[in-house]
Amino acid sequence: MARWKKETDREYLEARTEPEPMSGCWLWTGTARPDGYGVAWRHDRLVRAHRLSFESYRGKIPTGLVLDHICRVPCCVNPWHLEPVSNY
Repeated sequence: MARWKKETDREYLEARTEPEPMSGCWLWTGTARPDGYGVAWRHDRLVRAHRLSFESYRGKIPTGLVLDHICRVPCCVNPWHLEPVSNY
């Protein structure tokens, strides 16, 4: 009997993205909110896909900061297109 292999966060993200070669964006193909931001069910909770990507590839988001899409594409989950910034 085959055993189910639990995906890592990176495997989960890679299975649900499509690279856009002109911009370098990783376009989220999974579930999205009406505002265009991707959402993912991970670790028994609903999370925004771009936040999951940033933390999987670049580390924890600093306390008090939010992620800015420097590419201005809400469905992009390329962690190098995301920059922690102040919300003020």
